[in-house]
Formats: sequence, structure tokens, C-alpha cells
Amino acid sequence: MRSSWQVAWKQLSHSKVKLIVATAGVVVAVLLMLVQLGFLNAAYDSSLAVPKRITADLVVLSPQSPTFATPTQFARRMLYRLPAHPAVAEVQAIYLGTGRWKNPWDKSERQILVYGLGAGENMLQIPGYTDAVHQLQQPDVGLFDRRSRPTFGPVADSLAKGERVDVEVNRRKITIAACTEIGVTLGVDGNLFVTDTNFLRLFPRIPGSIDLGLVRLKPGVDPAAARDELVRWCGTDMRILTKAEFIAFEKHFLDTGAPINFIFGLGTAVGFFIGFVIVYQILYTEVSTHLPQFATLKAIGFTDNYLLRLVMQESLILAVLGYLPGTVLSWCVYQIAARETQLPMALTMFRLTSVLGLTITMCIFSAAMAMRKLRAADPADIF
Repeated sequence: MRSSWQVAWKQLSHSKVKLIVATAGVVVAVLLMLVQLGFLNAAYDSSLAVPKRITADLVVLSPQSPTFATPTQFARRMLYRLPAHPAVAEVQAIYLGTGRWKNPWDKSERQILVYGLGAGENMLQIPGYTDAVHQLQQPDVGLFDRRSRPTFGPVADSLAKGERVDVEVNRRKITIAACTEIGVTLGVDGNLFVTDTNFLRLFPRIPGSIDLGLVRLKPGVDPAAARDELVRWCGTDMRILTKAEFIAFEKHFLDTGAPINFIFGLGTAVGFFIGFVIVYQILYTEVSTHLPQFATLKAIGFTDNYLLRLVMQESLILAVLGYLPGTVLSWCVYQIAARETQLPMALTMFRLTSVLGLTITMCIFSAAMAMRKLRAADPADIF
């Protein structure tokens, strides 16, 4: 006697067209779910790339700042009051501004996020910044992010060839000394790092106003305890957070202040629904078409549980058949998306197993709906 798995496969493969359509439906569902989740995670990872590079113990920002990328300025003197506290070793001011970058090759203009790093110990871990610090201290010199989108021009390639790269930012000539590697976000196409002095040349502003403050504590000082003390010491004029709290603060903004969670979550749900509808239609048609055969099996002694297991196994076969090519296609899409958008797209094991679970759930749910027809199969009614 054939096993129920063999019977399930024979029934599915009897009509090649239906099998291909059902498998294609699962492939599309898997592709949609993996791609949507990939973009969702890429949006989170890229938005938190710079905050995670902070090596300071505490982060200071204005109470009105909704997020790191769009800060509200506050007085620099408030940050420089903090070293008077016995727990504080050093502070660093950070400036942020969106400038107009003029591509020297095609003369097009793009927006670029410019970071101004204050003097003293650099508490923002920027690869290559230490090596180029002497050049960056010269007037109108910057460090370009090689992972910026290609619309900024072949900056990294030109530097690798030993060529001098001069660009215009906010109508001011800037010489690119070297490249770093940070990455872009959905809202930021490129990054440029300069000293605070060069930043203020590019962005004239109210003297003494900064966007972010970083605080290094003395060895052995507990960051949470120091934060509480500094908050009582400074009042409500500044928001002081530990590094972990600052990253949580950014995540909270992405969850509540930006629609990316809803958009990509909805895309994942749409993929799940598409797969469910296609698999349900195929299984329902299979059950309806072979209802006399199912009724015959019931008449000769096969139980409802056996027949229900048969349909469930068909759904699991479809899940596996669709998941494998869907994963391969998703990997191809990830490679293309990463190259074109410069976002950190990667198929992680957690995401693969999560989507596999969703695919199996989708197919089992479809089978459960289709089996309502099978439960009603009565040999007396059919014959």
C-alpha cells in the first residue's frame, strides 16, 4: 500500500498545470514576504548604523529632538558644563546638516547629510577618520562615505586612482581626502564627515548651537547612575540618555514616527494572503474534483483523519516546492536591491526560518479551509 505522502504527491502531480500554478503562487508569496521583511530590516539597520557606532557612555540632545537624523539645536555651553561633574571625563559636540552636493562629473545636485565632529576624542567610530584626521583639520576638507548612492559620482574610484577630487557642497569647494564606509538609509542618500570648523563654514548658524553631544565617563562610573545625577544637575534643558537608551529612542521613532513598519508589514501580509488564496483554490479544486474518490476511500474503511492528513500533506508539499525557488529568487532580488540602493540587504537565518514558518502556516491554513468540503463527503450522497 502506498503511504499517504505518496498518494498526496500523486494527486498533486496528476495535473501538471495545477501543480505549477500552485507552486508559482507559493513562490510569489515567499518572494514578497522575504523582500518586504528584507527592506524592513534594512531600513532599521541602516537608520541605526551611525547611532550604533557611538562609543560614548552618554548621549545628549535637545528635549525637542524627534530623532537623531533631524535634531533640534541646543546651546553648546550646556554640553561643556558637564565636565565640571566629577563623573565626566570628556565631551564632544556633533553637528548635523543637510547640504547640496554638486556632482563634479555630471553637474547634478543631490542632498547629502554632513556630520561635523567636534574637537577632542572622537566618540563616533568612523572607519578611516583617525588616519585622515590631519588632512581633515585643513580648511574645506572632508571624508566621503563610499557606500553613498552612485548619483554622487565615482568618488571612491577616483581617489583609488590617485586623482584629486574637488566637489561643491552648499556652493563651497570641498576636497575629499579619503573615504569611509557607513551606509545610507531610506531618507539619506549619502554621508560626508568634516571637522566642526569646516562644518560651520558650510552651515552658518547661530554661534554656539550644536545638534548632539557625546559624553565619556571616567572609568568605573555606572552610566545609568551618572545619567540620573546629570539630569538632576542640569534640569530639563537637555535630554541625557545612555547609549542603549539612545538606540531604543531611535527605534521607538522608527516604530511610531515613521510608516516603514506599517508599509513593509502590510506588504508581508499581502504576500501571505496571496499565497493563501492560490493554495486554497488549488486544494479546494483538488478536493472537489476527486470527491468521488475520497468518498470511495471512506466507504472502504479509510477514516476522515487519514483523508484530512492527505490534504494536509499536499499543502506541506506545496509549501516546500514553493519555498525553495522563492528563497533563491529572493536572494537574487536582495543582491540587486543592495547594489542599487546601497541598503544592507542580507538573507539571515532568522528571516529564512521565519518565512518558512509563515509559508507552512499559510499552506496548512489553506488546507484547513479546503477540508471543510472533504468532511462533508458522504458515500451515500455521491453514489
